Amino acid sequence: MRKNDFVAIILVTIFTFPLLYVGMLFYTGSLRIEYGFPEAGAAEDLKVEEVRHTKRRDSLSAENSKLFLALQQERADIERERERLLEIQNRLEMLQDNIESSKTELVNERKQLETKLAVNPDAERARYKQLARLYGAMKPAEAAGILETLPDAQVTSILTSINDDRQRARIVSSLTKEKAARITRLMRGT
Repeated sequence: MRKNDFVAIILVTIFTFPLLYVGMLFYTGSLRIEYGFPEAGAAEDLKVEEVRHTKRRDSLSAENSKLFLALQQERADIERERERLLEIQNRLEMLQDNIESSKTELVNERKQLETKLAVNPDAERARYKQLARLYGAMKPAEAAGILETLPDAQVTSILTSINDDRQRARIVSSLTKEKAARITRLMRGT
């Protein structure tokens, strides 16, 4: 290729590109030329003209609209879920408050019962003697199974109320080693 041919190609390209570009703008409807001067009242009478869209633009705008609607729906779903979770949290807090108040009531009732028992030790001794007769009449293994579940202080009081030393020894021997050791220490007073 010669230098003159190269220069000619460049000049043709430079001058034809703007013409082709303007032609494409006219063809797609993005450019229009109006002749004449605007009338005096034309500014007030301007009408909104609809811009022609291509099929691709229309499909993209439809997709974006669908996406926007889906995002709005998801946002509404998230808000509903947030409100539901707040309701659940409020119910849990209310239930927790109820549990705390019930717990304090139980503690107060227990204190009242303990004070009544402390005030009336004869009633407590009578109760332990009755339990001692009951456990003394049972088989030692069965009595030990039940006594395993009771606090050490109560077991000690029940066992000391049993009059039969042999039955008491059989019951203590049927207890677990740890429980028997703790009960024996309590019965000795150490």
